[in-house]
Amino acid sequence: MAQHTTFRIGGPVDACVSANDRQALVRVLQFCRATGVRWWLLGRGSNVLVSDQGLRGIVIVLGGELAEVKLERVLGAEGWSQRPLSDSARVGLSDPCRTARVSDRKHRTPEPVNPALVCGAGATLDAVATFAEENGLAGAEFLAGIPGTTGGGLHSNAGAFGRSLGDVVANVTVVDRDGNERKLTGAELRREYRQPVIEEGLVAVELTLQLHPGEPEPAARIREQRWAKHPKEPSAGSFFRNPETGDRELGKPDSKLQIADFKFQGVTQTGDGGRISAGMLIDQCGLKGKAIGGAKVSEKHANFLVNTGGARFADVYELAQVVKATVEQEAGILLEEEVQYLPECVGGQVKGQNAKGKVQNDPIGGR
Repeated sequence: MAQHTTFRIGGPVDACVSANDRQALVRVLQFCRATGVRWWLLGRGSNVLVSDQGLRGIVIVLGGELAEVKLERVLGAEGWSQRPLSDSARVGLSDPCRTARVSDRKHRTPEPVNPALVCGAGATLDAVATFAEENGLAGAEFLAGIPGTTGGGLHSNAGAFGRSLGDVVANVTVVDRDGNERKLTGAELRREYRQPVIEEGLVAVELTLQLHPGEPEPAARIREQRWAKHPKEPSAGSFFRNPETGDRELGKPDSKLQIADFKFQGVTQTGDGGRISAGMLIDQCGLKGKAIGGAKVSEKHANFLVNTGGARFADVYELAQVVKATVEQEAGILLEEEVQYLPECVGGQVKGQNAKGKVQNDPIGGR
């Protein structure tokens, strides 16, 4: 698995299967259910830390048509054509008065076409941002440079720059463990910070993003800005979630760290529970450069634990616990991992395998 994760850590897996269409995916899920074989869904392998013992079961990767991105027009009035927009449909999309064509015999007043981006769950978030830009659509540019898939992004509501994937998702087509397909919309989708958009046990196969015609900031520029702030060594992306602080001062009453002590202004937000940068907390605790074995707290971005070469699962796990304990002691805040341990890990020990499949997408924490 080390070759299939951005951390470059992980032992062998019993089998890795590529599902290139919905039928193939359903067949794999049904096989696993019938035989009791455990399975994981993996995208680009970001935002996960795999045990050196590897995985007993099947890793499923989505490809083919499940990794495509295309444009379609949004629901129009009854009787209007539902003809998909072509890849060349960028011309005129910035014009809000562009209209659909009448498909019945009655004359109807033209209505605006609102294009939607339909993405396979195996499509990368970066590819989605680039495709939207190329087709004159704004609203997805914050996804540029995030090293994960849309399916993985749903698992952690991935995002950046104050935006999350859940903000632009209109609906998600999923299959359950038995292979039954259905579409989730509205209240069926969760949109909390770095929490799954769809419920556990469901596998996303396709999602629709509701964007709008416009001139988005170039994906290349956003990608460059992200990469300039992030370390080049192998990592899983942001390791910890930004913790809630509410509207109170940071930490315990006797905390050594107060908001006024932070080098950057505006690291906290108020009103919606408030969040503070996990990287800033780790940095202020003097943990940049802290290393255990081949794992180290990045000196470029403190919320990245990096593989300096030859790091093992235990090195990263132990370093993460040191970071959590130090921040809790100094600031009174317990950090929560955004990165997922595969298989599940308790107290540094991998939990026993069971016969039930469990969804494990790769967000990158959306990274």
